[in-house]
Amino acid sequence: MGKPSHIPLFPDSYHKDTTHLTTEEHGAYLLLMMAAWGSDDCSIPDNHARLAALVKLPLQRWRRIADTVLEFWTLENGRWHQKRLRKEWYYVQAKSAKRKAAADSRWGMQMHMQNECKTDASAMHLGGGGGGGGGSMSKLGGGGFSETPFEEEG
Repeated sequence: MGKPSHIPLFPDSYHKDTTHLTTEEHGAYLLLMMAAWGSDDCSIPDNHARLAALVKLPLQRWRRIADTVLEFWTLENGRWHQKRLRKEWYYVQAKSAKRKAAADSRWGMQMHMQNECKTDASAMHLGGGGGGGGGSMSKLGGGGFSETPFEEEG
């Protein structure tokens, strides 16, 4: 399954839970959420050098804010997970899978209908009656246009 393209963010909940963060900590937290969201399992590594790089801070500065920022995360099997983010990630993944299945079903049905309803264009004709010509269009000679396109035969 592909990576979800957007993160559902609920400003009221986010703000309520993060009012104690500094601007720098907010930035770090959001950057970590975006990094986790783009990963294959909605997590980030337990590696301070890598986390510092993800939040665009020198390692020493990251280490000063890490405890505050990581209080929203849980360490499992060497990876940090954010509970609400992971819930939304799974929701978006499931919704995407359902939409893909529906689209595949529609396209499959459309392809089936196209195969069932194929027409042979060479069997179609313009002109009158039996397809051998002789209709008003055949009077125009070579498929050109006449100033009076439907002249009476005479």
